[in-house]
Amino acid sequence: MALSGGGSRGSFHIGVLAAFDELKIEPCIISGTSAGALVGSLYAAGVKPLQILEVANNVKWYNLLTTSFAKDGITNLGFLENLLNRYIPENEFKYLKIPFLVTATNMNSGALEIFEKGEVHKPIMASCSVPVLFRPVSMNGSKYLDGGIVMNLPVSPLIDRCDMIIASNLFPLVPRSDDDLSSFGNIMTRVLEVTISNNTNVEKLKADILIESELINKYNRFELSFSNELYELGYKATMDALKSSTVIPKAK
Repeated sequence: MALSGGGSRGSFHIGVLAAFDELKIEPCIISGTSAGALVGSLYAAGVKPLQILEVANNVKWYNLLTTSFAKDGITNLGFLENLLNRYIPENEFKYLKIPFLVTATNMNSGALEIFEKGEVHKPIMASCSVPVLFRPVSMNGSKYLDGGIVMNLPVSPLIDRCDMIIASNLFPLVPRSDDDLSSFGNIMTRVLEVTISNNTNVEKLKADILIESELINKYNRFELSFSNELYELGYKATMDALKSSTVIPKAK
């Protein structure tokens, strides 16, 4: 299962996982980018979807922005580090209950890197480090940022590692009207949408089942108050995708 990045829209993934839990379908491996890395890692560690939703509902911007500004980013991810210490106390990939891969962008080389061995917390934090907002995470002599810069929907890393790839995408691209492009902020948001969509479209074609909903576009990626609605949207999109699919995952 591949879980894309998408900021606070990540609660959609929680609904996806809840649907699979209800159907007793367990992923044999999970890959995640940014928000997908966080949700996927918690699930891989054995945290139940409703517990993850509770975590999402308790995240507030004042928790995230409590550290001093720095020249390479507004804040660090100390809040996320504390959260990972609590829910994934054994800080190594090998202790996760489900095999897990996380993407991050090496800003020194400009290349995407896939992490699946050794320490797990720092790669997750790196994958969640939105440029400018969060400071880069240093690992192995390099600085890392959000994996979504290069691959927002990490399907490719799962090829030949499972019988079927299910992808949950938080960035479906939809047309925008002139009114939607009437300000500098809106235009920059659209640039981000188009850029991410271009690196996502190739990955979507590699998935056996794609789960997404255009309705997600009404939710801002930095708005933290709609976790429950996004959860329900992800749950419904999953059930709809499985009903219409010609290939069905096996129950555990």
